Amino acid sequence: MHITKASQLTGVFPAIFTPLLNNDPKRLRNSVDYEKLGLMIDDLIAEGIHGIVPVGTTGQSSTLTHKQHLDVIKFTLDHVNKRVPVIAGAGSNCTRESIEMIQQILKIAEVPMLCVTGYYNNPSQEGIEKHFKTISEETGAKIIMYNVPGRTANYIHPDTAIHLAEDKNIIGLKQAVEFRIGERYHEDTLRIIQETQEHDFAVLSGEDGAFIDILEMGGKGLISATANIPEASRIFVDLFKAFGQQKFESCDDLQDSARDFVEMTFCRKNPIPLGTAFNSPLFQPLVSVRETSRGDEAEARIMKLIREKAPSLMKYHSQK
Repeated sequence: MHITKASQLTGVFPAIFTPLLNNDPKRLRNSVDYEKLGLMIDDLIAEGIHGIVPVGTTGQSSTLTHKQHLDVIKFTLDHVNKRVPVIAGAGSNCTRESIEMIQQILKIAEVPMLCVTGYYNNPSQEGIEKHFKTISEETGAKIIMYNVPGRTANYIHPDTAIHLAEDKNIIGLKQAVEFRIGERYHEDTLRIIQETQEHDFAVLSGEDGAFIDILEMGGKGLISATANIPEASRIFVDLFKAFGQQKFESCDDLQDSARDFVEMTFCRKNPIPLGTAFNSPLFQPLVSVRETSRGDEAEARIMKLIREKAPSLMKYHSQK
């Protein structure tokens, strides 16, 4: 099943980590570990996830080669084999590059695309709107906008998001900002959700620690780095189900139970901790948790959490 409209954009979507082989000690030209990636996908599907997102930020999108990027998406689609929907990471700060990447992905399958705003070159709101409108016009793909100012120094203003939601190809927004009650972007996020209801448009959380909050505001799902961990993905799936059954006290308890996994995933810049969790190298300029300040302590905490709460990951650590 492929997502073609916002009403299908609901639930838990792990932004899957791309594991690498240890075949380049310099961590410049490592190959993708497809055997491990297949195991990771199977484990997540077994936990009931609603879809999967290859080659997002968590998937080392900024450092994979162009060929690796496309190959990982093709492998994911083939391995998933329609068991769950796939959303392809296809963002760039260059509109032309995004268009070209999306056109090549569409030759593999007609899947929706997760597209980021213009990092580094930092376009104006007019430029952001033109960026997404041009991608829509040139490709015809279904697009989920990715609002992550902490990485891009660039923010999609609610007026811009609401206007773009009128485009029939722009079906969603991943909102990776502080949107809880009292936080900086709460009112903006609430306004986007409320003023796009008449359109085919869904808002999803990009904040793993605030899944319940986005659902309470009228959002529809979660695109998550933490959900790479099967035990965490099960918590988020159960939370989504409990919310649909109006078991709100259970939702709060489940969000609390996810806290240790969220803190582990973001104890260093994502996806560094997941590299440790899945025993995988990271392309430079990222380094392993162990190589960061007080890295030995952080690595020990990650391994302790895996042993105690995420035993599904122990198969990647046979030497530990």
